[in-house]
Parts: sequence; structure tokens; C-alpha cells
Amino acid sequence: MSTRIRLRRMGSNKRPFYRVVVADQRSPRDGRFIEIIGKYHPLNDPSVIEIDEARALHWLLVGAQPSNQVRNLMTKVGIWEKFVAERPSAAIVQGPKEERPARPKLSKKAQAKAAEAAKNSEVAAAPTAPAPEEPALEEPAPSEDVPAAKPEADEPEPAAEEPTEA
Repeated sequence: MSTRIRLRRMGSNKRPFYRVVVADQRSPRDGRFIEIIGKYHPLNDPSVIEIDEARALHWLLVGAQPSNQVRNLMTKVGIWEKFVAERPSAAIVQGPKEERPARPKLSKKAQAKAAEAAKNSEVAAAPTAPAPEEPALEEPAPSEDVPAAKPEADEPEPAAEEPTEA
């Protein structure tokens, strides 16, 4: 028989309080249980958490598996640390699950709108400004009044003939 340490809901509508019970895993939430080992009142300020430490450690050592919420409550009270100190292998097997990164859940229409908006923003941003990839070193176009600069060469240029006046 596999046993679980879990919460049993009691109280009236919208005014719950819980008992921490040891029960067979197959029994319903508020059904038959083996032993009551504590109580939890979440609506009080601060919340009331009372768990019989000796009985909880006994059931943990026997092999009862706590539910996630009961494990959180035992951590707050300090019972879980004592259990892990006695049996370090239990912390590895029953360690808290890693949090999954939150993924945005968008409908197909919202995904299409987001893709279109991104495409429009890329198109709108690209042609307005010239790309500053290379510095623009534009030389002014040679005009008729300004003589063109002579390229430097290793060899001297031959002397040009001067026109004679007649």
C-alpha cells in the first residue's frame, strides 16, 4: 500500500481549512485516511501551520510521499530539512521541479499580426536612412574651371611643348 501525506479540505464554501492527513494514495481527497498529523488554515493572517513533527518524520521514514503543497508546508515549518538530513537521497528523488520558462501563448491571428508588424517596421526603417556601412568620401566632380589633380607616378612626365606666340 502506497501512502501519501496530503491535505484534506474541510470548512464551508469559500472558507476552507485543511487537515494534513496520511492516506492511501487510491482514496479520494476527502475520503478515508489513516491518521491526522496536522492542520493548515490559509485564510488566517498569518496562516496557521501545525504539523506533528514526530509523526510526520515517522511517516516520511516509512516511505509516505508528501504532496507538493504538504512538502512546501513542511519546508516552512522545518520538518523537511530534518528529514533530508537523515536521508539525503530523498532530497534528490523528491527535489522541487525546475520552473519552465514562461512562453507567450498567442493565437494564430495574434502571431500573424506580430509578424506583419515586425515586417512593416523593418520595411519602414530600412529605406529612410542610407546605410552607414562605409564612410562616404565623395570627391566633387571636376569642373571646367578647376584643373584635375595629376596622379603621382614614379616616372617623371615628359615635358609638354609650349605653344609659341606668333
